Amino acid sequence: MDFLDPRKRRWHNVRLMVGYSLMAIAIGLTSIILVYGAYGYGVDPKTGEVIQNSLLFVDSKPGGAEIILNGQTRQTTSARLTIPAGSYELTLKKAGYRDWSQKFTLNEHSIARYAYPLLLPVKPLTQHIKAYGNLPPLVSQSPDRRWLLVQAESTATLTRTFIVEQYDTTKLDQPPQTLTLPSELLSGAGPAGSLRAIEWASDNDHLLIQHTYQGGTEFLVLNRTNPSLSFNINRTFNINPSQVAMRDKRVNQFYIYKNDSTLDLGDVSKASLQPLLSYVLAFKSYGPDLLSYVTDQKVAAGKVMARIWENGKTYPLYTFSAGSQYLIDAAQFQGHWYYVAGSDTADRINIYKDPLSGIKDPATAKAIPLIALRDWGANNLSFSSNNRFVGVQAGQKFGVYDIETQTRYQYDLTVPLTSLARWMDGHHWIGNYGGNVLIMDFDSANQQVIVPTASAENIYFDKNYNQMLTFIPTEGGLALTRTDLRAGTDLPQ
Repeated sequence: MDFLDPRKRRWHNVRLMVGYSLMAIAIGLTSIILVYGAYGYGVDPKTGEVIQNSLLFVDSKPGGAEIILNGQTRQTTSARLTIPAGSYELTLKKAGYRDWSQKFTLNEHSIARYAYPLLLPVKPLTQHIKAYGNLPPLVSQSPDRRWLLVQAESTATLTRTFIVEQYDTTKLDQPPQTLTLPSELLSGAGPAGSLRAIEWASDNDHLLIQHTYQGGTEFLVLNRTNPSLSFNINRTFNINPSQVAMRDKRVNQFYIYKNDSTLDLGDVSKASLQPLLSYVLAFKSYGPDLLSYVTDQKVAAGKVMARIWENGKTYPLYTFSAGSQYLIDAAQFQGHWYYVAGSDTADRINIYKDPLSGIKDPATAKAIPLIALRDWGANNLSFSSNNRFVGVQAGQKFGVYDIETQTRYQYDLTVPLTSLARWMDGHHWIGNYGGNVLIMDFDSANQQVIVPTASAENIYFDKNYNQMLTFIPTEGGLALTRTDLRAGTDLPQ
């Protein structure tokens, strides 16, 4: 028998050892290839040379656009591409839409993501919804972008009754529902005055409104589902505040700011006020127990201090020049809090990451700024809707900080805006350029003029950003108009 033959058994062992060695070599080479592949190394099929690759992710709205890199068509969005490090020009093309393009440089082993490109139609289709003689003083959209409230033209001056039309953006082919603000909520005598939207509750049902009338102002809460349950904040607390804000975007408690620079917390169920802060020049709330505010208490003349109020305790953020307008905001992104503060006379706008951690740490006992944006007398500051970008504007000058990539952008627009820009969504600005809607990327790239508009403040979208709603000038006045942002095969058949 072969297994009893010493020579054959030895030769069998040799073959096993050779086989195991070859398997080990194969596994080792495969592992090396996988590791180097994971780190971006590859082989140029034309030259056979080892090259260092990077990853590129590309998507678009709408999808299905051709991806063209340095003039060569690759795939369609959405796609994951492995490409050599280098400089590129990315262009997206789709029939019926305007091209989108961006130049960028990829370093070795890096990853670039372009998931935000917005393709806009070459010839947008517009349709008038309803004619209005003048721009309605009250126009506001719920946070979920479903409900658009528009103050109707009426005989409010004579009847002291405000009529509000409620459009359902999911059913724009249907007429609006009529809501009547109870006249008994209104104070004063004579003309009914005017309404201005302040903020929505997170339930998408309640809207805080400021009513200005002959002799004063007051704050009302409109219940759009049942207007009879609307209420007057001034009467509830027997006060005459200059500013009101919801606590945690709910209508059971409010921050009440009075002319004597004091800030109170009002509880609707108890009709009671609880003092919170004094010497407040400006404030903004976030969640149930968090505020940022500006004060001139305990600072040198001509200076003010931004502070954070958390659960009844206050902490200093930083001191800067006093001004006529204060720019403060905060937002949470990827589990971290970012605070921004400055004034229209300061030379910079500081951005802080989790500043309370540094302030509360005995070793530092202060907040260290993450980065600063130039101010130039800024009068506009906000986070994008996804909280990824912080934007500052002063006329044609913009400063933007990308929190995710830690990149700062500073640019001057060559197209003159006729009003302040605002964030359209998580990555795009929207503004008014010569009476037209202007949409551009966060870094000012891909500036596109869409349709005429009477007001940059009154441009709205449906939930999927397929329909844009705005007031367009007509011969007889204005028309609330819907513009379809789809084209070609993406249009409903």
